[in-house]
Amino acid sequence: MRIAVVASLCIVMLAACQQSSNTSVTRIRANGVDTLHSRTTVDNGVASFACIASSSGQCHYLVLDARCAKDKDCAYPPLHRLAVAVGKTEQMAGLPAGFQHCVSAVQKEQCHRE
Repeated sequence: MRIAVVASLCIVMLAACQQSSNTSVTRIRANGVDTLHSRTTVDNGVASFACIASSSGQCHYLVLDARCAKDKDCAYPPLHRLAVAVGKTEQMAGLPAGFQHCVSAVQKEQCHRE
């Protein structure tokens, strides 16, 4: 009986320690070459923007309010704009839950495709 109780407590403690994480990958290829390759991970409220490849040498990110959709103009201005060099990662804490983002090889004013 004691073993069952101890095992149950261990499982509950592990569940309480489980961290929340969300990763999105954007990859665009042309003629077999990456023109844009980015990985964004949100882990316990800290967003990491990793630029793996970009034809311009930088990945340009727009961080949007959660009420915005990436495929249309938004009435709310971007929360942040950042450019990350290929091979580098930038971290940002304190972003609102549910924030949206988009990335491109060139700087844009909106996320939707033109």
